[in-house]
Amino acid sequence: MPRKPSRKTIRSAPTVRAFIPLGDPPPRGESEIVLLLEEWEALRLVDYAGMEQAQAALSMGISRQSAQMLISAARTKLARAVVEGLPLRIVGSQDHITHTCLNIEERNRKMRIAVTAQHTQVFPHFGRTPEFYLVDAEEDKIKEEKIVAAPAEGHGALVDFLVSQGVDTLICGGIGGGAMNGLRSVGIKVYSGASGPVKEQVLSLLSGQLPQQGDANCDHPEGHEHQHRHGCGRHHE
Repeated sequence: MPRKPSRKTIRSAPTVRAFIPLGDPPPRGESEIVLLLEEWEALRLVDYAGMEQAQAALSMGISRQSAQMLISAARTKLARAVVEGLPLRIVGSQDHITHTCLNIEERNRKMRIAVTAQHTQVFPHFGRTPEFYLVDAEEDKIKEEKIVAAPAEGHGALVDFLVSQGVDTLICGGIGGGAMNGLRSVGIKVYSGASGPVKEQVLSLLSGQLPQQGDANCDHPEGHEHQHRHGCGRHHE
């Protein structure tokens, strides 16, 4: 019985789906190159956005091996299209992504966005983030940006800190139920499960291509939280 294809998170969408070479048409009988949407996403993350393959795998919700296979296939197909002068078409849909993205009206308003950060990368745990990348945006564009140190306490202090900074939107990696409830209670919209360069995530959000995940996604057991306050947004009070 064939394996069921794994679900992949596609955080962007091609602006152009087909590329036709100029000049003489390809020899009769030569077919076009078909690039799958997940191959395009792997290519975008690694070769365009500059992510490591491990980061790209995390962003897409797949294994490192799967990410490596996708990027290898994408590079081979792109090379064939360029070298052999063949048409290239991107196929696939994002129907499996059920999370909503910012619509154009939301993107045009003034926003203050915070991203959990460390060394310009998305920090994977909300409750332990050492700093935040803060962005003032309007009309799909970044107007101001800065890095600010985060309080050294748990998720309650972080939520209060974001409120004091006027933040209305948070982009983060892992986040637990306590933090999610706290953010919801003060009206901060959450985009969790992010990884890679912080600025790239903000630009994806402003272009309407960052899927929103409004649920807790930290799966560490409660016992681990109690002993170590591991910082995924939940800790024992």
